[in-house]
Amino acid sequence: MARESNIVKIVGKENFQRLRSLRCLIVGAGGIGSELLKDCILMGFGEIHIVDLDTIDLSNLNRQFLFRHRDIKQPKSTTAVKAVQHFNNSKLIPYQGNIMDTVQFPLRWFDQFDIIFNGLDNLAARRYVNKIAQFISKPLLESGTSGFDGYIQPIIPGETECFDCTKKETPKTFPVCTIRSTPSQPVHCIVWAKNFLFNQLFNEETSSVDETSTDWGTENKEEIERIRQETNELHELRQIILSRSEEHIKDILTKLFVKDIEKLLRIDNLWKTRTKPAVLAQSLIEDASQAVMSEAQSLSSLWDIREQIIQFFAITKKLMQRVHNGETNIEFDKDDEDTLLFVATAANIRSHIFNIPMKTVFDIKQIAGNIIPAIATTNAIIAGLSTLTALRVLNLLPYEPTKKSTDLNMAFTAKASNLSKDRYITNPKLAPPNPSCPVGGKVCRGVIKITQEGLNEIKLSKLITIIRQKYQYPEEISVVDTNNQRLLADFDFDDLMERTLSQVNLHDGSVILFSDEEGTAEATYRKSLELYIEVIDGSLEGGIRLPDVEVPTIAVPQNIADIDHAEKKQEKSINDESVIDVDFDEKSEAPCAKRRAPEKAPENALKRVRKDEEYVDGLIELD
Repeated sequence: MARESNIVKIVGKENFQRLRSLRCLIVGAGGIGSELLKDCILMGFGEIHIVDLDTIDLSNLNRQFLFRHRDIKQPKSTTAVKAVQHFNNSKLIPYQGNIMDTVQFPLRWFDQFDIIFNGLDNLAARRYVNKIAQFISKPLLESGTSGFDGYIQPIIPGETECFDCTKKETPKTFPVCTIRSTPSQPVHCIVWAKNFLFNQLFNEETSSVDETSTDWGTENKEEIERIRQETNELHELRQIILSRSEEHIKDILTKLFVKDIEKLLRIDNLWKTRTKPAVLAQSLIEDASQAVMSEAQSLSSLWDIREQIIQFFAITKKLMQRVHNGETNIEFDKDDEDTLLFVATAANIRSHIFNIPMKTVFDIKQIAGNIIPAIATTNAIIAGLSTLTALRVLNLLPYEPTKKSTDLNMAFTAKASNLSKDRYITNPKLAPPNPSCPVGGKVCRGVIKITQEGLNEIKLSKLITIIRQKYQYPEEISVVDTNNQRLLADFDFDDLMERTLSQVNLHDGSVILFSDEEGTAEATYRKSLELYIEVIDGSLEGGIRLPDVEVPTIAVPQNIADIDHAEKKQEKSINDESVIDVDFDEKSEAPCAKRRAPEKAPENALKRVRKDEEYVDGLIELD
């Protein structure tokens, strides 16, 4: 009891007993997740479940202190649980799996928890957990770190902003012409060395260029033709790599940094407003080819151009040997020093040619690995704030009861927001849900309970009829399976109406969206309704039970300008509340667009509303 004495003083004996009976879920067992596990145990949670899909990597060991070198390649969740057993006083249950797997983690599994902690670095999973929390109305503690910056956000479904209430930035993209012809920043040269040169020379599987989806970034036919020719010529350099002709490494350097640059200089239009590149001196290449490799250089030191070329020779020889030993497809890995040094030296030689500052190998590792260095102390601070905030969310502080959800605070580092130079933590009050949010504002939510027999017997037309009757929808509504963006029905597509729910591939974990397509003469429409299908054992009257959800009518904005104004007003209010996002980037979502159905759908007709969106993890995306 001695260890718990401090927490008992804070929450009181009665609330501590309640804390010992609570069950929490931690999603993610990495930098933040492993700290959350430690803190939740020390806090006294009675039962802790932790989920992670990943295994332990060498690069995790410098900041995830529950793991050791012997644990590499072992599951993070189970290893973390083993590591805390010596000070554990809680029931711990680890899982290795994808949190978005509805078979392993159905809705009823989530519903057992009193609170959920997110320690994820994957946007798709974070958004999924956010939506699940909205369905089951369970509090979620969202958190994230980025270098020295971090934040925590309590999310109370229906009462405060959710993870999707604020827009996320789009990924940084670079046109091909910028990367291949007119770089102006170190990152342009790094992308060229990593995504283009390295893959062309050492990875057969990714060496082809899909020109049908290429953003050239220019209409200059001469430049586009030069880029195409350059790509074809690199296939010849690939043969040098395969032949293991070390004496021809000079030819690779000459091709990349002399001949290709000379061709670029002949395209006069490129240099009317830009500084011309300088061809690499052939004497430097000859000198480096004869030089003896010096002692190992510090990766955090900035090498001169001669040392860069010497290192390029040495590391290319190593990679050629690896290819000769059977590694025909070598993938870039920031923790593989050979691949890192090749990309770093190639990028720096190119930077030198284009009058761009060179970078240390350590700096290039951060950029080429698409990462911001993870700081262990930031993870620890944010995890600690998250678990402490949970006491207020769960109303366990007798001296400061939580009367309403918007009295709660989020917290983030003041440096991240540029608000204060003399404060580390800023803690604004939570904002109510954004009315324009696709998760917490634009739709109502509920859970359909249905038996397996009902799933096999109830037709789509019957489901739509009872939905219309219960929630007072008009005749014209659209029905979309949001798990894969399939249109199941709308005013001009009824081919699937006589099929059962199982025949249209609805199952446990499916989420269907009902939207008013008609509106009324009073310029109002009924709010959209998103329903999660939960297949249960036992019996139900009619095989199905709909949730008791109030679906209100909403006035239609007079014109699109009203919508834009509303969004700008919302963005302003967000800025005024000092809400920030220190997460990874992602693509913005576009509304679903409908297409008219063919006259007769095939037997397995499943009409797509739009292509699935891809989530892009990382800093750089090459168009």
